[in-house]
Amino acid sequence: MADSRRHAQLILGKVFFPFFTRLSAFTIVLLVSVGLIWILPTDGLNTNQVYVLFLLFFSVGLWFTEAIPPFAVGLLILAYLVYFLGGRYLSAAPMDVSQYVNTWSSPIIWLLLGGFFIAESLKKSRLDTSILRWVLSKMGSKPSTILLGLMSLTMVASMLMSNTATTAMVLAATLPLCTSLGKDEPFSHALLLGIPTAAALGGMGTIIGSPPNAIAVGALQTTGGDVSFGMWMMYGILPSILLNFATWRFLMYKYPSKLEKIEVASSLGKDSSTSHIDKGVQRITITTMLVTVLMWITTPLHNIPVAAIAAIPLVFLTVSGVLNANDMQKMPWDTLMLVSGGLALGLALQETGLAGIFVNNIQHFDIPAIPMIIVVCFVTMMLSNLMSNTAASTIIVPLAIILVPAKAEIAAVAIGLSASTAIFLPVSTPPNALAYASGLLDQKDFRGTGILIGLLGPILIIGWVLLIHGIFR
Repeated sequence: MADSRRHAQLILGKVFFPFFTRLSAFTIVLLVSVGLIWILPTDGLNTNQVYVLFLLFFSVGLWFTEAIPPFAVGLLILAYLVYFLGGRYLSAAPMDVSQYVNTWSSPIIWLLLGGFFIAESLKKSRLDTSILRWVLSKMGSKPSTILLGLMSLTMVASMLMSNTATTAMVLAATLPLCTSLGKDEPFSHALLLGIPTAAALGGMGTIIGSPPNAIAVGALQTTGGDVSFGMWMMYGILPSILLNFATWRFLMYKYPSKLEKIEVASSLGKDSSTSHIDKGVQRITITTMLVTVLMWITTPLHNIPVAAIAAIPLVFLTVSGVLNANDMQKMPWDTLMLVSGGLALGLALQETGLAGIFVNNIQHFDIPAIPMIIVVCFVTMMLSNLMSNTAASTIIVPLAIILVPAKAEIAAVAIGLSASTAIFLPVSTPPNALAYASGLLDQKDFRGTGILIGLLGPILIIGWVLLIHGIFR
């Protein structure tokens, strides 16, 4: 879930920009945004449209340069829209700006929050560690089987938990093995590359698996569309499985182990971390998670909104005492701020009519929808290697919906999934950063899987989304 390039830099211990450097970047982005408004022909735009166009340029620049944290850009968007579009002194036609603030209560925000509660309860009850150790003890001693088992477990766990937390958990269990094998053993590289890749790709499987997924669904909801929890799983799980399998085959080919057998169990040792955990807490956590996910998947049968179902973990996990006030502080609230701001920006493009102007101008070029979707998916993948994949999706999804309104769902879903294929650099994702921080990998080691998934991923995703949409929509 909550992953960003900034978090990856923090894991690697990189010093972010000093204050004056950040201030300079902020000032440059501001001046460039003003300059674009000055240069571009805006005679046909009203005041509100000019305000929103400037906000689009300014937000994209701030997200790309990270002059301020991505979540702060989300808050800036909300404040800007309220002040400039709702103030009668600044706008000739003040708008009802409550719709932008109300993105905080969007169903997608509640869905993400429910996912955060489930993930935190799994971590606190140590169920994640217990399941991992059980799987490790059953995988045997064949290197290829061990790698496939660990990648499969990581992929499934990342559908419900933070990609970062999942990677940290699996790496913590396997690093002693990698260290004992040494940097020269190819299988160590295969493990350290396979686990973060599986974590990134596993996030495709559910709406709560990765913020770009939620961005895509939320943007569709603002335009009257919707993708259910179960429908997203149909879109996302198979590409996740196929890309993980392709990564596994690639790693076993590139890093063939010199050993015929590897004893994983001997590296585990005895786990005393779960001895103090109340079994009742674990039972409550498992029951709550299963009931919630089952109801999310079966929404078309009972028609209970996913936002209402998200109340199940929020209520039961706190009332039962599984989660307390201290646990609330550990949740990635900044992700919700970023998502809310992104939804507000997309809504502003629609409500001010700026989206319609974009569509009319693009239609003059007569670019078919599918080639356009292919282009924006690859652009999303490349941008997500250089900046937060959540921020990249926040920028591109609303624009893509505007550009191909007839295939809005296909574009939004394909972009959301493609954002998870950005794994080319150690700082592309926090899982990559965690693996690189082990000291057993070089930066060049990420290029092979990064190129494979970056080129194969968007094409596979677009083809599958088109097929599923054609069958079920």
